[in-house]
Amino acid sequence: MSDEKGKSVKEGFKEGAKVAGKVVKWVIIAVVLIIVAVCAYSCYACSSVTKAVVDATADSKIVKEAVRDAKGGDDKTKMASEAISVTAVDLYKAYESNAVRADNTYKGKYVRVTGKVGGVDQDLITKKPYVKLKTENQFLDLVYIYFKETEITKVSNLDVGQTITIVGNCDGKSVMSVDVKDSFFE
Repeated sequence: MSDEKGKSVKEGFKEGAKVAGKVVKWVIIAVVLIIVAVCAYSCYACSSVTKAVVDATADSKIVKEAVRDAKGGDDKTKMASEAISVTAVDLYKAYESNAVRADNTYKGKYVRVTGKVGGVDQDLITKKPYVKLKTENQFLDLVYIYFKETEITKVSNLDVGQTITIVGNCDGKSVMSVDVKDSFFE
C-alpha cells in the first residue's frame, strides 16, 4: 500500500512538474511578448517624436540658417533667380500702405532691391555695416540693407547717391525701417 502511495505521489509530482513547466513556458512567452511590445512602442514613439521635432523646426529660421551655413552658404544664383524685383521706394511704400500685405509678399523671401545709397553705417551693437537706401521721405532713409561678410569690401567703396542693386532676404519692417539681410551685390 505504501508502495502504491509512493507511486501516486511520484506521479502527482511528475504531473505537477509538467503543469509547472507549461506555466513557466507561458510566463516566459508572455514576458518576451511584453518586452517586444514595449520595444516596438518605444521605437514608434521615438520616431513620432523625431518626426514632430523635424516638422516643428523645418520652417525655423535658425535651422535654415544652420543648414545654409553647414552647406557653405546660399547659392547666389538660386537666390537671384527666385528674387522678387522691387525698388527701395516701392518696397518702403508697400510697408507703409499695408504691412500685413507687404509681409505676405516680401517677408522671408529673396528680393532684388534697386535704390540710391543714402548712407553707409554700421550697427551700434553688432558693428555689422549696412547701407541706407533712399526713399521718398527726405529726412529718413528707411530701407536698410545688411550684407554678408563677403561683401564688406564692396560696401566700403560705396558713395552716397550711387545707385545699387542687391539681392537679399527681406526681414520685414522693424521699428523704423524695412530690413533686407544676408544681402549681396548683383
